[in-house]
Amino acid sequence: MAITLEEQYDKIYRYCYFHVKDQYLAEDLTQETFFRYYRQEGVRIRVQEMAYLYTIARNLCIDHYRKTKEEEKKEKEGEVRPLDDLAEYMDLYEAVGRLQKEQQEILLLKYVDGLRTGELAKVLGISRFSLYRKEKEILELLKKKLEGGV
Repeated sequence: MAITLEEQYDKIYRYCYFHVKDQYLAEDLTQETFFRYYRQEGVRIRVQEMAYLYTIARNLCIDHYRKTKEEEKKEKEGEVRPLDDLAEYMDLYEAVGRLQKEQQEILLLKYVDGLRTGELAKVLGISRFSLYRKEKEILELLKKKLEGGV
């Protein structure tokens, strides 16, 4: 089953935007993701294409993050937390914003982009069992935060 650019572009864009919080940078990273995907198309077997796309996007976002951190370290700027601006308007947004980055990423990929457990485990480089355990912990923690317990 081949995937089309139109079907998957929005999902990969949303994933990149989640990481970089910048529209134009997210567009650039998304385009680079598809460029690398189609450049390698003839070399690899076309299995779990979405997991492969997310892996490329994740690596590009990590590379960007590392580059940004190095620049920030040089400039000695403080950390920017864009989630804090909207936290007062949405309880769920606030609760998710308090989760660790990896926990947020799992929720985004699973519930917003609809990745299946096997694909998500492959993207994150963990076993399915570990993913099930992490997902259960995240949902329990989120429930406590929404109830005001944490």
